[in-house]
Amino acid sequence: MKVIYPVQRIVSVWVGNFPTEGDFDECVNVEVTKRLALQTPIESVCEIAFEPKPVPLQQLIQGFSGWETFMPQIERAAASRGVHSVNAALVCYNVKCENAPELWGQLRFLGSFGGQDVK
Repeated sequence: MKVIYPVQRIVSVWVGNFPTEGDFDECVNVEVTKRLALQTPIESVCEIAFEPKPVPLQQLIQGFSGWETFMPQIERAAASRGVHSVNAALVCYNVKCENAPELWGQLRFLGSFGGQDVK
């Protein structure tokens, strides 16, 4: 796997279903933060969302910075993997992952897509 950071107008997206927000946070720390090995804290390049019960992907992502710029792409990627509702999402801005595995613990990597943080 190759991680490129920073790369403008790219977002990388992970989704999953977790029993608790703590379980989600632990997976992000153990699986994503360690594997990406960014030289900057992951909190400074990402947004997360968690709901107690699964919801449609768009409902979870709506409101993320620049979500309109990447939502259609991630919906297609999710649908092609049979993912329709989730309760957790992680979006890393300006991070591109090439040849990345799909499963990162309980998180599913949907891919790196054109999009941007428009805060």
